[in-house]
Amino acid sequence: MTYADYAYYTDTYKGAVLDAASFPLYAQKATQNIILHTFGRIPENNVPEAAKMCCCELAEEMYKHEKEYAGNIASEKVGEYSVTYTDQEKSESVFKGKCVSIIYKWLALTGLLYRGC
Repeated sequence: MTYADYAYYTDTYKGAVLDAASFPLYAQKATQNIILHTFGRIPENNVPEAAKMCCCELAEEMYKHEKEYAGNIASEKVGEYSVTYTDQEKSESVFKGKCVSIIYKWLALTGLLYRGC
């Protein structure tokens, strides 16, 4: 179960980063991340528009992150060969921050993120 399907992604969200073959995997990961942050409060049969949009943006961010950091090489120089690798912990921390930011952007005013204090 995902909060958004590929038709919604292309027609309503107007996404162009993910193709039809890649979208289900990243949408599933995004949906799971949203479920964790909303404590499973979103009913499967009545997904709010904000959650669908959040799912699409989060799926794109996850795809970009995976493609960007696949090689872990930040820079490479040919003359007097030199390679600089990315700091994996820092890139994961930045990525998690972006994901939380996306979730808050779409769901902060819905009451779905309320922790019950």
